[in-house]
Formats: sequence, C-alpha cells, structure tokens
Amino acid sequence: MTNTNQQLSVIDRAKPILLKAEKAFKNANPHNMSFAQESGFAMLVMQENPYLLNCKPESILSSIASVALTGITLNPAMKFAYLIPRRSKDGLKCCLDISYIGMIKILTDAGAVKNIASEVVYENDHFTYGFGSNPILEHKPNLLKERGEPIGAYAIAYFRDGGFQFEVMAKPEIEKVRATSESWKNEKTREYSPWETWTDQMWCKTVLKRLIKLLPKTHFDDKLIAALSKEHENELADTADTAGRMESIFEEPEEAEVVKEKNPVTTKSIQDEPKDGQKVIEVKDKS
Repeated sequence: MTNTNQQLSVIDRAKPILLKAEKAFKNANPHNMSFAQESGFAMLVMQENPYLLNCKPESILSSIASVALTGITLNPAMKFAYLIPRRSKDGLKCCLDISYIGMIKILTDAGAVKNIASEVVYENDHFTYGFGSNPILEHKPNLLKERGEPIGAYAIAYFRDGGFQFEVMAKPEIEKVRATSESWKNEKTREYSPWETWTDQMWCKTVLKRLIKLLPKTHFDDKLIAALSKEHENELADTADTAGRMESIFEEPEEAEVVKEKNPVTTKSIQDEPKDGQKVIEVKDKS
C-alpha cells in the first residue's frame, strides 16, 4: 500500500470516530476550543501514528473530550499534548498525554507560578544542588564538548512573590518511574511510547510532576485541576499494579516552605562536608 493510500485508509477509519466525539467535545468545552480545528489535529496525529486506530473507540472519544476539558490543543507545532496508545487490563486505550511544555503553560496561565524551568542534566555539565536551610541549584551545561550521558533532571518554579521551589531526580529514580509504564514494558508498543520517542521531555515531565505536588494550591484553577486529574488518571492506567502504589495528587507530601531569598551560591564538591542537612553533588568537566 502506498503512503497516499495508507493515509486515505487512516482518514476513512478515523473520520467516523472523530465525528462521534463532537457532542462530547462541545459538552465539555469551558475554554471555547474549536472542534473542527482539534479534530483536524487529531487526524494528523493518527496519520502519523496509525496504531492509535487499534485503540478502543470510546477511549479516543474520551481523549478528544479531554482536549476541550483541559483547554490544551493537539496542535503538533505547539507540543502541548499528544494522543498516546496505552495497554490496560481492558485492552488498548487512547490517552491524552499532556507534555511538560503543556503543564508549564497551564501552571503559568493559571497564575500558580511566575515561571517554571525543567532541564535534563548530563554527566559533563556543571551541576550543584542542595536542600536544607540554604537551598541552592546551579546548572551550567557544557556546550564546548560532548555532554555525555544523562544523569538526572530538575524542575524549578519561580513564584510571583519572589520565592522559588525546586525538585531534583537522579537517573535511577526516573528509570524507576519509566519501569511502571506499560507502553515501555511492552516491546510491541515501546516504539510508540513517549519514553522512547520523547525521552528528554519525559525526564523533564517526570520531575515537573513531582514538583507540582509540592506547590501551593492557592492558584490552582479548574483548568489546572482537570489537567492534573487527567495526568493522574493516565498514571493509574499506565501502571500494571496500582494498588497501594499511586496516591491522589492532592494527598501527596505537604507543601514545602517557600524560599523567599536566594543565598549566594558557593560551589561545593561531593567530597565536601554537607552543612545543615544539605545534599550536594557536583559534576565536573572531566577533561
């Protein structure tokens, strides 16, 4: 089958499913999203990944309705959200997966934070962080040579009052999260897994989601809560054994104290004696 014929086949199969989603989309559309536009984006996604057509039709309808509910577009150029096939005990399901870029947009639009940054750290970067009474975070990517293998990721939120909060995850912690993903564990679906196709983004998203659980909930609006609920639902669907392993997003650790002022950063090596309960690590240029 030629590419043109294959695309026409995808369109013929996807069109009736998407048309059925129109009513649900309009009934769950507090953000005045355009169904014609979003269904067009969904069609593009399905042409790029025809495997989605193997998903249960009702899950595709639900994912399209979730676009309207969260107000996050499927526009591929924006990279805010994706349609992802996931295996569950009920068969293959389509899930709306909000990227870390989409999560940042929702957080900043809601006024929950002034800005957020999330980055992957590589072994040849300079990276220092510490918690405790004098929290520090310093990352200087090494752009003069190969950065090496990824060793972790971090996310930092800047509040409108001048404070900040950050979270750091090492590679083993991130891989532990990845290991719960059914799309990653199943070799038949691994090539479609976001852990395979958007590795850096998934690292950033993983640490960002942990950071979000620590943020003050004062400015969490309906759009943000809907997005976080959808992500929590995806976590449950993407985990083989959920009993006792996933807690509600609103029952996670208590909000951390907001840091009002940054202290001057002093570079410490991993051999230095940590003070005030700090946990400090520095990755140095090996040349």
